[in-house]
Amino acid sequence: MNSDPATAAINQEEIAGNTVSSDRPLQAGDIDTLFAQPAKEPAETVINAVDVWKIYNPGPNETQALKGATLDVFKNEYLSIMGPSGSGKSTLFNMIGALGKPSRGKVYIDQVDIAQLDHNELAWLRCRKVGYIFQSYHLIQVMTCLENVTLPMAFAGMEAEQARDRGVKILKLVGLGHRVLHKPAELSGGQQQRVAIARALANQPEIVLADEPTANLDQHTGQEMIDLLCSLKEELGVTIISATHDLKMLQRSDRILWIEDGQIVKAARPDDIDFSTSEFDH
Repeated sequence: MNSDPATAAINQEEIAGNTVSSDRPLQAGDIDTLFAQPAKEPAETVINAVDVWKIYNPGPNETQALKGATLDVFKNEYLSIMGPSGSGKSTLFNMIGALGKPSRGKVYIDQVDIAQLDHNELAWLRCRKVGYIFQSYHLIQVMTCLENVTLPMAFAGMEAEQARDRGVKILKLVGLGHRVLHKPAELSGGQQQRVAIARALANQPEIVLADEPTANLDQHTGQEMIDLLCSLKEELGVTIISATHDLKMLQRSDRILWIEDGQIVKAARPDDIDFSTSEFDH
């Protein structure tokens, strides 16, 4: 019996996890189906902000700092947020970092609606889920580097000896193993920022928020901080969200969001952006 192999029916086979049914002739597209690569798992979302509004002084003289901002932040992503002064960038940063609650809309961190948390629950979430790096470091001047780093661990209830061991380990990780007992006044600006990064990592957070982390640093030291954050993202698997105008930091991000007048107006990946335009001329 002669048959055309292009149209002959085939038995049900399973190749590379795909199947072709035997109840119909082989179609041209079946070859692609048989050898198609399995679909990738969707990226895990760690923060969802849905139609977020933040209104200060509600009433005739109210200020609408956010006007329906919506975004997703993905696990192990390096996301940068940029926008002009007064755009709502800092307010959005505070909302997705659980430093405040929205007036309307929802912010979910690990699928938990922060608006439903009371004061103690919010404090627990901020202490254990999120690490913060501030532009001006905010180190306690009378404390050593180690004491600054272990302070969040004390708030989390960690035993003192365990906290000291972990604090030393983290300071070594950020290149300050030789400065453990120094106080902030004895450190350079870059070293103080490294202590701030170490403190942000104290309780093994899933998310690190960095507010203009290179703004007070010279160009060389700023580059060192960017390299450090990128390496920590890879080594520790943390999600990093930065509010920044630093061109070097934007170029190293996985994704960039623009916010204007309280709304997210654009999102792009660095490879799709022309950084030579006046928009990035700072």
